[in-house]
Amino acid sequence: MPKITMIGAGSVVFTRNLTSDILLTPALQDSTIALMDIDPQRLEIARALVQKIIDVRKAPAKVIATLDRREALDGADYVITTIQVGGLEAYDLDIEIPLKYGVGQCVGDTLGPGGVFRGLRTIPVLLDICDDMDELCSPDTLLINYSNPMAINTWATIEGSGRP
Repeated sequence: MPKITMIGAGSVVFTRNLTSDILLTPALQDSTIALMDIDPQRLEIARALVQKIIDVRKAPAKVIATLDRREALDGADYVITTIQVGGLEAYDLDIEIPLKYGVGQCVGDTLGPGGVFRGLRTIPVLLDICDDMDELCSPDTLLINYSNPMAINTWATIEGSGRP
């Protein structure tokens, strides 16, 4: 029974879509899906939604939810990150600060100054997750990053942790 951990599971749309895809994969249908988020209310919404998907599909999967990242990571075979460090308040600043200096950008999460800001917030957290994975997971555990800015985060994770 594989253990799939989602860090940032309070991103309910990502969590719903990823769970749906996971449960369509025969080799993963009996997985334990470990959800972790820092927001208890969003985490409970995600947990209930994942349980509903499991129930409707009559899948042998199991869902657990925790506010403790290390608990979620312990023994994971796959780790998926969907984090937004700083929340919507920080995202707003990613757009507002460059605009104040004449740099207009319609998106502040993947490119331009806003993407750099977001990367600088996110990379340390991803590297902390990698450190926890080194301690709590197999060296073969696959880290799948869904957090923007994807290219910056992936590059920094590879360089900073040695994880491909």
